[in-house]
Amino acid sequence: MNKLTRRFRSNTQPPKSSGMTVLILKGVITSVAVSIFCILFLALISLTSDNTFIEAYMQYIMVGVSLTSIFIGSAYATQQAQAMGLIIGVTVGIIYVLVSLGIGVELNNETLSMLVVVNKLVAGVAAGALGGLVGVNL
Repeated sequence: MNKLTRRFRSNTQPPKSSGMTVLILKGVITSVAVSIFCILFLALISLTSDNTFIEAYMQYIMVGVSLTSIFIGSAYATQQAQAMGLIIGVTVGIIYVLVSLGIGVELNNETLSMLVVVNKLVAGVAAGALGGLVGVNL
């Protein structure tokens, strides 16, 4: 009986997986892109209609947009990684919240209370962890 042997080229290397830092950066960029798209959509609706519902609940709508953006960015990053869903998802959530808080402070010139920062961080961590778990299982 002949034995089958496989020959590999000596110059071929296994495909490299993306580093965790690159995946986290992709997740944050995806989250920011989703947020910008949703904000522009809401601005267009607000400008073209006289709907007072959007103006009255804009604060709550923006919280929903932020959490949805973190979820989508975390799911995207962990789907690419196929591993470490919680770590990548939570990191994407924390970075997104810190970036959004920094932009908000610069635009409004207001100081933030510790309760607001902790509340946003907890919500961002929860959305990122959930997105990370979902992304790994997709």
